[in-house]
Order: sequence, then C-alpha cells, then structure tokens
Amino acid sequence: METRKIFFVADLHGSEPVLNKVVNSAKFYGVDTIVIGGDITGKILVPIVDLGGGRYSLELFGQPKTVDAAHLEETQRTIRGAGSYWTLVSRNEYDALATNPAEVKRHFLVKMTEHLAAFYRKAEERLKPLGVKLYVIPGNDDYVEVAEFLSAQSDGTVVDFEGKVVELGDYQLVGYGKSNPTPWHTPRETSEATLERELRAVMRTCDPARALVVAHAPPVGTIIDKAPKLTADLKPVVSGGHAEMISVGSSAVRTVLEEYEPVAAMHGHIHESPGVDHVIGQHGKKIPVINPGSQYTSGVLQGIIVRFAGGQLHDYNFTSG
Repeated sequence: METRKIFFVADLHGSEPVLNKVVNSAKFYGVDTIVIGGDITGKILVPIVDLGGGRYSLELFGQPKTVDAAHLEETQRTIRGAGSYWTLVSRNEYDALATNPAEVKRHFLVKMTEHLAAFYRKAEERLKPLGVKLYVIPGNDDYVEVAEFLSAQSDGTVVDFEGKVVELGDYQLVGYGKSNPTPWHTPRETSEATLERELRAVMRTCDPARALVVAHAPPVGTIIDKAPKLTADLKPVVSGGHAEMISVGSSAVRTVLEEYEPVAAMHGHIHESPGVDHVIGQHGKKIPVINPGSQYTSGVLQGIIVRFAGGQLHDYNFTSG
C-alpha cells in the first residue's frame, strides 16, 4: 500500500486565525491531505450594541466593555480570534434578542454560515492550485444546520464525509462526528446506544483493512479522553491543587473500533488530552487512536502529521503554531 501523509486537526471552534492556519498548513507542512475532525464552528455570539455617537457596548470575556468607533474593528478581530462571532445591533434589537432565543439562534447561524462560506472560499482559492483536499466532518458542538451547510457546500476541494466512507488512495476515510452525552447538552450529542448503531452502520460499508476512522469522540479508557471532573454546577473538582481528571470518552466508539479493527482512528472532542494511545481489537490487533488537542482560544493551531504505510501507522509528529 502507498505511503499517505495527512495533517489532522480538530476542535477549531470558529477561531479565524486557527482556520487561516489550517488553509496555510498544506504548503507549510508539505501535505496533500488535511482532515478536520469536527467542531469547526464557534460557541458564542457577542452582540455589539450601537449606543450612537460612535460608541459601542458589549460583554467581552465576561466583562462589560465600551469602545469607540476607532477601536471597533480591533474589538471585532479579538472576538473572532477567540472563536466567537459578533453581531452589530441597536439597543431595541438587543432588547428583543434578550427575550427571544429563536432569534438569537438565527443570528448565530447567519454568522456561522457567513464565516464558514468565507473559509470555504479561501480554502478553494489556496488549496485547489496545490492539488490539496480538505476533508471535514461536523462535531457535537456544531449545529445540525451547520452539518447540513457543510454537506451542501462539499465540492472537489473541500469534502464533507460525515456518515460516509470516501476513498483516499489505498486508504478510506470513515467519518462520524456525533458524541456521547456531555454536561453541556450540545447540539449533536446522542446516547451511546444510538452512537454505536450509527457508527457501526457506517463501518459496515468500509474495508476495515484500509479504514482510517475519524470519529469526533475518542474511545473511553484511553489517554486521549481525560477531561476535568465537574461539579453539579459545571465547575472543575480540584484536589491537591490540581483538577481531577476523569475518562469521558465513548464506550460505543471503543466497542466499534475493537470489533472492526481499522488501520487507525483519529479523534478530537477532548481539548486537554492530546496524545496517541492504542485500543486492542477482538483479534488482538493494536489500533492507534489519536487526538491532536486544541488551544483555539489562544489562536494556536494544534495538529498532528500522521503517515500511513503498508496498511499501518508508520509515524507521527505533533505540531503547534
């Protein structure tokens, strides 16, 4: 089988600098294949209220802030750099949003799709001349409407493979972006039973000996699924001055990987746990499982360059920039 070099990233969460770095990574790292393993959009919409007279108010990183017109664009860039979106509204529009969750979501989706469309245009412009393809799946934090947008925008350069098997030379990419339940009740999380049924249905259509599984949620009980233990009010449990870490990955993902024994599996979801581990399949095969981690709020693109040769993981290098 051919040698395949892939740049894998996940959990970009809408950060404009990070998304730009993804597009530039092909030339920088010398790869012809980039894979985004879910959670491509941001989580927060920041209303910027026009107070009149060239003054604007907003809440930035939990703190109220007033800026003048000269600093508005800089503030908007700061918001996008952290992976959030902004919308400029009047005081009356802001008051209406405060009492209308459906309208908030509408504004949110408009901003998400605007920025995604711009990202797709940039990817097409920069990657197509290089012959590079960008493969993407939505994650649990991406709205269903975002998943539909990604599917509709899929073309020859940027390819959505959610719930699909796509050919990648001698290998196949298998995509599945939903996660097991989280404390935050995110848009595309589901029960372990449903996750197992849906992921198994996709795996039935692939050749496991060629399959590179991209499942947003990592398998439970590995070094790549450790996240802080939380209290009932979603605060980290601290012991001895350190946050207690627990396993929060998916039992269903682990079960399916053990059953089908693919070449490797690439995951995201747990920002704090980059690493490479192994799951042992039912016939004793060691299946590498990979998580690049994420520092999107700092504008840092964490990734991993993985090389596959002879139907197995040959080597890998973590990147940060």
